[in-house]
Parts: sequence; structure tokens; C-alpha cells
Amino acid sequence: TSGNDARELYANASYNNQKGWNGYGDEITLDSQLDEMIARIVVNDVDVLKELLTSRRFYVPSNLQTGFKNTTSLQRVYNVLEDVQANRTDRWRDLPSTERAGILTHPAWLASHSDNFENGPSAVHRGKWIRENLLCGTVPDLPITVEANFPPSTAHLSARERLQLATGDSYCQGCHSLMNPLGLPFEIYNHAGFLRADDHGNTPSGASTLTNTGDPALDVTVPSAIQMSELFADSEYVEQCFVRQVFRFFMGRDEVAEDACTLVALQSAYDNNNGSMREMLNALFQSPTFLHRLPPEVP
Repeated sequence: TSGNDARELYANASYNNQKGWNGYGDEITLDSQLDEMIARIVVNDVDVLKELLTSRRFYVPSNLQTGFKNTTSLQRVYNVLEDVQANRTDRWRDLPSTERAGILTHPAWLASHSDNFENGPSAVHRGKWIRENLLCGTVPDLPITVEANFPPSTAHLSARERLQLATGDSYCQGCHSLMNPLGLPFEIYNHAGFLRADDHGNTPSGASTLTNTGDPALDVTVPSAIQMSELFADSEYVEQCFVRQVFRFFMGRDEVAEDACTLVALQSAYDNNNGSMREMLNALFQSPTFLHRLPPEVP
């Protein structure tokens, strides 16, 4: 084939690999590795939320897969240094409890909710996601009068220090107090989801004091995202948000006051069946909320 034909072949194969097609010769992408992890937890259907937030069992790529492109270090993002055989059994690994805990510490999630640079404001992006999706809170939109600027990168300032300089005043804290404390625990990882070995001359730190979570039991100091995930996994407040998010997804709308009984039924089904998502969905699909629609109000 001509040079252009070959480039088109590899480009198409690379694109198809995003969906997990191995004709390109590489392992499935990070998001597909995360999907494998989530699917395993959902199919097992025991303590689903807790497993999502604390599981140490990750599906890691093989560095021994052959094909058009040789990849030798795909497993390194998980800090797995030894070879991983190209079979499903060896790809499932129990990672150290001090390094990963659940989907919030998965490289795919970390990379998706980060800045483009190692020393950027990833904590803001990650903290905003936690506030809105795990605590069911809100963060106000950025006022049009605010020009969000991050201090220039320097060799001696960490992202945490740059973030403090940029958002430390009271005007910025109106919003950033809702995001920064929830995002700083992830500073033990870089923007791409790798464990940090060094943070600009300092030992990487994820220490943060959580505030305004909505539950006083969660307003504590955590040493890193690992302990924060474990804290959230045992929280009834976080579980209630999980139930609400499931309701919103399958109903296609936010909950209203009239849905209170249905939400209680969903949480009861989940709690009374060992954290079964299947039973929670059964409760939803059999509820009057799901089965009946009210006629539109006549003006």
C-alpha cells in the first residue's frame, strides 16, 4: 500500500481500538478497563456502592500483547512493574491498599477529571465532580466578572500551593471551598492518574480537611483520596445520593418532593438485600412513579 493508505489503515485501526477492538494490537483503552471493573462489581451485586468506592481489584492491561504496535509499559500507570500476561486471569490484579481504592482512584477517572498538565488545577475539576455527583451538591457558575487565572508554573511550587495562591481570598472561596477540599486528596496522583513519586521536591500529600459536605460526620481530615473513598463508602449520606443518582438516570429527570416515598423504597431495597443494585432497580421499576405518568397540568 502507499504511504497514505498505510496511514489511513493505522488511523482507522487506532480509532476502532477506542471501542476495545484488539486488531490494532494494543490493549483496550483506560475507559474500557474501568468499564470492566464496574461491570464485575455490578454483576456480583453485593455492596455495589462500597465496592465501587473501595475495591482494590483492577483490570490492568497486558504489556505482552502483540500486534501492529509494540507496547511495553501499559501496566505501569497502575504501578504494576512486573509483566502482565495477555489473558483475563492475569489482567485482574489486587493492587496495594495504600495506592488505589475504587473507581475514584482509577487512572481513567483521574485523567478524565483533571487539567492537561501535571502541575495544573486538577483538584478543582475532581472536587467539583465529587461535590455534584457523590454528594449531590451544587457549585455556582463562575461569575462573569471573574477572570480565573492560575499562577505560572514554577519548579518549586506544587499544584496545591499554586491553587492556594489563586483561590485563597474570600471572594474565590465562595465557590472553591466547595471544590478544593474534595479535590486535594487526589494530589497523590498526577493529572494522568499515575501515583506521584515526588511533588516538586516534596513528598506527595493528599491531606485535606473536608468541609460543608452536607453531613457533619464527613467533615473530617483525611490523609488522601484512599481514606476519603473509604469514608464515603460507609456514609449513609453518600448512599442516599447514590440512590438519587440511580433514580435520575433511569427516570430521565431529577427527583421532586412527590418522589420521596419511591426514594425511600429504593434505599430500603438496596439496604435489605446486601447492597443489591438489581433489587434497587426492581423497586424502582415496580413503583407507581415509574409505572404511571400524571397528565400535564392545564394552564
